[in-house]
Amino acid sequence: MVEAAKGVNPEALVFFQLYHSTDPRVVESFLRRAEQAGCAGVVLTVDTVQLGWRPRDLALGHLPFLKGQGLAIYLTDPAFLRALEEPLEGPALRPRPTLALLKNLLALRRTGRRFGLSLTQMQKAVRRFVATYSFPELSWEEVRRVREATSLPLLLKGLLHPEDVAKAVALGVDGVYVSNHGGRQVDGSIAALKALPLAVEAAEGKVPVLMDSGVRTGADAVKALALGAKAVGLGRPYVYALALKGEEGVGALLDHFLAEVELTLALMGVARLEELGPAWLQS
Repeated sequence: MVEAAKGVNPEALVFFQLYHSTDPRVVESFLRRAEQAGCAGVVLTVDTVQLGWRPRDLALGHLPFLKGQGLAIYLTDPAFLRALEEPLEGPALRPRPTLALLKNLLALRRTGRRFGLSLTQMQKAVRRFVATYSFPELSWEEVRRVREATSLPLLLKGLLHPEDVAKAVALGVDGVYVSNHGGRQVDGSIAALKALPLAVEAAEGKVPVLMDSGVRTGADAVKALALGAKAVGLGRPYVYALALKGEEGVGALLDHFLAEVELTLALMGVARLEELGPAWLQS
């Protein structure tokens, strides 16, 4: 939940990552919550309008949303909860009883208790989330509506083509975020680092350009900063550290990462980040 994330450290800069629902009421409610929680901005993710082909997830049957996991922002949202009694299009679900189904129902019940929701409400919530989460029709018009709907700074995440960067800047976004979603959307997609210089050029210095995807080391971050990124996102490494040793693991990972950034700069003979530029890299 955005409120909980902000509450952990009220002084931290917290950005709300928005995955645009097909229900505009939910989108509007999310934006209001982000504003009221004191978020520093909204990051609208535009490269996941539907999930990509993910063989490992398919092989494992891994979709935790069906167990109610990862839905806290929805399960606490008044607009989403009000819509639970509305009918959904599509055939009625009548799964045959299995041990897997029983386990899933128990997981839903446990999650529901955390949010004060009954098992029936949780089943409806999961169905509505699955029916409204993906939005393949997301277009520049929706981006414009989000821009007009919030006073918070707006960044677009998932841009790789310079023409899209230029379009985003023209629509009045406050920043662009170069990312290929960690390679989990389109197999063989252009690397974010390769797309970064053209994105920076297309932005013409009007808005900051951020980057993530493929960043594993401090040296990776230095490369991105040299190519014009104003900030670099760190994805999977911190999650690995979290899984291994919780908060302590994340703290250690960040200490090591920043130490490598400083050491890399020192070995390059760079005294300040402002000195970095494309000339430091050899293609």
